[in-house]
Amino acid sequence: MPGTRPSVLATWLVMAAATQAAAALDWRQPWIAPQDPPAAAARSDEYAWRLFVALNWPAEGAQRRADRHAVFGADKPVVWETWQNVADIYLESGSDPGPWAPTRAAEEPAEHRFETASLRDLPNLRHIVDGVMVPLLNPVASARRVTEIRMNRTSFEFIRARGLFNIEGQLRALASGSAVAFPYGARDVKAKWRPISAEERARYHTTVVTLSDGTRRLYGLTGLHIESKDLPNWFWATFEQVDNPTLADNEGWQLASRDTFACGKERSDCNRAPAGIGLEGTVWQYYRLRGTLTRYTDAQGAPQLLANSELESGMQRSSSCITCHSRAAIGVASGQPVRLPVFAASGESAGNPSQRRGFIGRPDWLNRLAGRNGTRFQSLDFVWSMTKAQRASP
Repeated sequence: MPGTRPSVLATWLVMAAATQAAAALDWRQPWIAPQDPPAAAARSDEYAWRLFVALNWPAEGAQRRADRHAVFGADKPVVWETWQNVADIYLESGSDPGPWAPTRAAEEPAEHRFETASLRDLPNLRHIVDGVMVPLLNPVASARRVTEIRMNRTSFEFIRARGLFNIEGQLRALASGSAVAFPYGARDVKAKWRPISAEERARYHTTVVTLSDGTRRLYGLTGLHIESKDLPNWFWATFEQVDNPTLADNEGWQLASRDTFACGKERSDCNRAPAGIGLEGTVWQYYRLRGTLTRYTDAQGAPQLLANSELESGMQRSSSCITCHSRAAIGVASGQPVRLPVFAASGESAGNPSQRRGFIGRPDWLNRLAGRNGTRFQSLDFVWSMTKAQRASP
């Protein structure tokens, strides 16, 4: 698939290294995020937890880095919460987002921090109150879940340096035929939060959000996707808060969890947090690794599945992070920019979000679609957030 690998040589070197026996991961400085392709490939579940601890380490003020002197699990913003919000990268004006600058998620307005409808769409939104459709004035306040997407400095600076923050920049990459290939060390996270009570606080990583009317609301982290450029097709891991399946509005875990690091010689769906890495006595002991992905298929050629019940609700049984993200692309059809859909079209799922169907297995659509009715596509290297780019204002 064009554009998904940095180069043939780099791919060969990474995969050759990954075939070697990976050395044990170094946990002596857990606040330092690892960059270890062999371990990502061969010790995937432990590598996921190593990333989890480093990215959830308490942050040092607005410096956007781990505070090595802080106690893991301290009640304060963590490293990934200081990363760049995609709302600050893909601006509605399509303009340059400017240089990497200090920020803190807790200081961002709720309507900016979390994914919501654009300002242009907001006046047309409605929801049901007492059986009547009324304008939705505050999407965040009304939502039972909120989502945010953030990326680290390596990801951010790659996008900015190549002008990929707007549609025009992405179309230039398509026209030039130059591959969009993020450097190793690029990382993105997608997080899901829900309002919680003060009594639930001890079991969640939390944030306090100030809504547009001045109300302060406590949210607990329910799910976290981690996407890390450690391998040519990235490294994928997803975590959930252990109570999710018991929530009234959660559909349960429809795929078994896989965590060989925490479970050891037991079944890999033992539903236990790993011991001895500092989770004990912190809110992080209530989080579980649902699984990791490094390949599209297993050794027998069967599609690899991975789902988070909070982030892939309604499509868990047809969910594959790596395959879904491989559809991040931009194309041109009839002279207009086009994107590939996230969900597969089918008569059964059409119009019914509870039966959405994702894409799984080895991707082949860019090759199949190339040239059809003059359509051309450029892979965006698995980074779905890039599809949020807007046209540059005149």
